[in-house]
Amino acid sequence: MNPKILEITISGRVQGVGFRPFVYNLAKKLHIKGFVTNNEKGVLIHAVADENILDSFYEQILNQRPPSAEITSSEKKNILSDEIFNDFIIKPTVPNLLIDIPLTPDFAICKSCSNEMMDEENSRYSYPFTTCTQCGPRYSITKKFPFERTNNSINEFTMCENCLQEYKNSDAIRFHSQTNSCPNCGITLKLTTNSGEIVSKSNTEIFKIIAEKLALGKIIALKNTAGYLLICDATNAEAVEELRIRKKRPTKPFAVLFKDTNTIRNYLHLNNLEETTLSSTEAPIVILAIGNPLDLSVNQIAPHLKTIGATVPNSGILQLVMANFNKPIITTSANFHGSPIASSEKEVTKTLKEIADYFLHNSLTILHPQDDSVVKFSEKYEKKIILRRSRGFAPNVLNFKMPERHEKILCFGSDLKNTITILPNSNCYTSEYIGDLENYDTYLRFEKTIANYYTIFNFEPEIVLFDAHPKYVSSRLAESIVHHENQIHFQKIQHHKAHFAAILGEKDLWKSEDKILGIIWDGIGFGDDKQIWGGEFFEYSNNEMKRIGHLNYYPWVLGDKMSKNPKISALSISDSNPSFSDFFDHNEWTIYTKSIQNPLIKTSSMGRLFDAVAFVLGFHQPIYFEGEAAIYLEKTAQKHYSNHKKALVDYLENSDLTDNCIPTKMLFDRIISAKINEIAIGEIAANFHYTLIKCIEKIASNNKIHTLAFSGGVFQNSVLVDMIYEFLSNNFELHLHENCSPNDENISFGQLNYYLNIIN
Repeated sequence: MNPKILEITISGRVQGVGFRPFVYNLAKKLHIKGFVTNNEKGVLIHAVADENILDSFYEQILNQRPPSAEITSSEKKNILSDEIFNDFIIKPTVPNLLIDIPLTPDFAICKSCSNEMMDEENSRYSYPFTTCTQCGPRYSITKKFPFERTNNSINEFTMCENCLQEYKNSDAIRFHSQTNSCPNCGITLKLTTNSGEIVSKSNTEIFKIIAEKLALGKIIALKNTAGYLLICDATNAEAVEELRIRKKRPTKPFAVLFKDTNTIRNYLHLNNLEETTLSSTEAPIVILAIGNPLDLSVNQIAPHLKTIGATVPNSGILQLVMANFNKPIITTSANFHGSPIASSEKEVTKTLKEIADYFLHNSLTILHPQDDSVVKFSEKYEKKIILRRSRGFAPNVLNFKMPERHEKILCFGSDLKNTITILPNSNCYTSEYIGDLENYDTYLRFEKTIANYYTIFNFEPEIVLFDAHPKYVSSRLAESIVHHENQIHFQKIQHHKAHFAAILGEKDLWKSEDKILGIIWDGIGFGDDKQIWGGEFFEYSNNEMKRIGHLNYYPWVLGDKMSKNPKISALSISDSNPSFSDFFDHNEWTIYTKSIQNPLIKTSSMGRLFDAVAFVLGFHQPIYFEGEAAIYLEKTAQKHYSNHKKALVDYLENSDLTDNCIPTKMLFDRIISAKINEIAIGEIAANFHYTLIKCIEKIASNNKIHTLAFSGGVFQNSVLVDMIYEFLSNNFELHLHENCSPNDENISFGQLNYYLNIIN
């Protein structure tokens, strides 16, 4: 009897993660003959052996897969074939395949490679680009599918004989590693002054010099594996303040790089979940509460906050910096405030010559520059909130439910916190955080990202989706593409409907038999009635979405000025309350009050309501970064909420929510009254959050809806998230973002979901 030939197809994140060498070694161990190769769906295996061995082989593939692999589907079947196998081999990938799998994100350096890099007896000692099949850059260096050396930028470096032997050796950790290199054949470093003078090219010497310069308070632009970072001594207040001045970043907090999680515990509160997240292959920045600040310059790092964004080294370069300096350092994207992260020597030396004292360049070409991802967890229920989805997470959306038929779709997202989403095959890809498109350099990065996706996926859109706001930069570009290419169809999608669609898509709720209440709260979005929306209630049922309520309208005053200065929001919502007059000069008072009396546009923005409440409770400065006033309000509420002995108060307890609308002015007036009555600001802030939760409960109950879905930037607020779970979870089914950020980064993903499930 001839042995069976079993064909196995594995789909998911299975390329660039050591899957083929894993299968090869397993097959050898079980004395199986056949081959493994990459194909358009992931990994294809043909295996010949007795049936019981093949069954064990299949189960072990699924259960013992490489740590960085994620299997979304698998299939096995017996096939007829004339192939004769004398051994088990890794078969080369067929050229020019139209791959239909997730892209592999960048992985943090693994412990094994780190140990080699730090071992003075090892040939890779002080070589910061030491990688294996389980770690190193992936997406940041990808030219096209599949993830083979010839398709990524490390192919510029030809493997030396030693690296080639490792690559071919099935017992080595770099067996079939597509990013394999060493000091003899790999990526080179160069340390220069800001005038271009070379200081050193020796790896061991470079990191000693960097430590010396950091100790002297110098600022260094360092090229990591996904882009340049600006670093300085986090214990040197003058150096951190100088970085703020040079970067024109007055108050937005900096992230701090620590040697390891044990070091973090000396400074910050760190629970097991946060430690696991920091130590993951994604290695994001995690927002942590300050414990004992010791020598950290906390006032300069995170002004007015009680938290710090902490991270541990995600690359060999950062590990070597920390090993030589051995103190916490600031790590922030190398750019001017508002511009995208720099990735090339030419770009960074031109734009950051006045910011950095020294530059550490390397010869690796970065094709997809990415900021660090940022995550935090709510204090009470430890709910994960993604503040920025970028390196380590982008660009895949795993477990996306694809309709049977679809066009090739490009989604342009929003202007603030922009991402793009494309659907070139049966996988959905949402880009890394790109930034705010009002910045010209960010707009150029946005255009380049779209062009790169065209190349990577051999993709040309048939449908273009964009925000309904007529003045968005992204919308104007989308319309220009549509007008230039007549065969491309387009669809405008309202901003908050896209938010709602994003959470419905992430949680796979489109086929729900129950009605779903969408609570969509953010800063601004152009509404269907041509007003500025931002505090919305939607109902979804049977592929229909309708707006059923909102925060009551109030005047939208002077456009962007309102979002930059909380006192204007307070004046507008209070209907020009005279008690605020001292905060305005005569001309301001005249202009603003006149605009409030005769508004051209009104808004239901929940974000601006948060700004206004923050102003009443003491936040009297302009806003220097998005969400700054809301963060102040969250911090103010957190202490009282964490320790409150008094019952929380619903400021609208006896108020009817007519037409499912929150009475904005009534709520705000009661907050002002509480402040006049000298109620502690922490108590007022906590009660404000609690009042909003009770409003959600009333509207859901009045409409007999038991499933609630939340999206929008307001839900980055961890106090609000904890209150949602504390006060609503007993009576409602709750859905909040876990894999997408709730902010405008999810708009492009939401546009796709809205089109596929509502329009199409």
